[in-house]
Amino acid sequence: MSGEADRIREQIRQVERDIAEIAEQGAGGELDPATVERLRTRYEAERAALLQELSDGAVPVVATEPTAKLITGRRLAGAAVLVVAAAGLTIGVVNATGGSPGVEGVASDVVGGGGVNLDDITNEQMEAVIAENPEIAPMRLALADRYFAAGEFSDALTHYMYVLDTLGVDDPGALANVGWMTYQSGVPETAASFVERSLEIQSDGGIAFWYLANIRFYGLNDPAGAIAPLENLLRYDNLPQELRAAAEDLLRDAGALNE
Repeated sequence: MSGEADRIREQIRQVERDIAEIAEQGAGGELDPATVERLRTRYEAERAALLQELSDGAVPVVATEPTAKLITGRRLAGAAVLVVAAAGLTIGVVNATGGSPGVEGVASDVVGGGGVNLDDITNEQMEAVIAENPEIAPMRLALADRYFAAGEFSDALTHYMYVLDTLGVDDPGALANVGWMTYQSGVPETAASFVERSLEIQSDGGIAFWYLANIRFYGLNDPAGAIAPLENLLRYDNLPQELRAAAEDLLRDAGALNE
């Protein structure tokens, strides 16, 4: 892993140089504030994904005061496991509340032959289609979702950020998932902004409520801010039972700290 780790560290250093450069360009008037913010957000998300890749998925969730006063070590460890496991629930819950329409139809048009089911198309085949048709946002998002669910965050981020930045499509699912990856890499403020933007666009955001609750509770030490997204999440009838139980537990903890 040494050579691969060195490669990732060099990529992180390059991204940090890019962040510093756009800050200088903004201060010097070469870039307008909106462009600076857009590029900074993109680079910070890229850095977060690289940090996640470097850590090989072993990202601890650490409660700060006053959260640590209430949560026992066993409960905190259990919450961390469910936070990570929630990534695998994203597609099912988000699709139940909207998802990305037209994916199979677009794939059919590009690949050729009607009625193509994306379940029958490999990641490699989808990459080939996207390489030939870079603006095919629905298929790109579907592939990014696959990578995200598999924990392959660097590959997921590449496609999510292409849609968000290059194509200029504010897809709520992409924003939420980029926020989650950013949080897992230890940048909760930026993470929260991604997920909050997702919920501004799609108020029935499904798993985005779970992301935001955890980011606020654990990452930002804001138990009160976790209450509303948890209450919204628990309104869904189709929540997996494990996620529902975890959300109810976290809601009780947030309520107790907010008294």
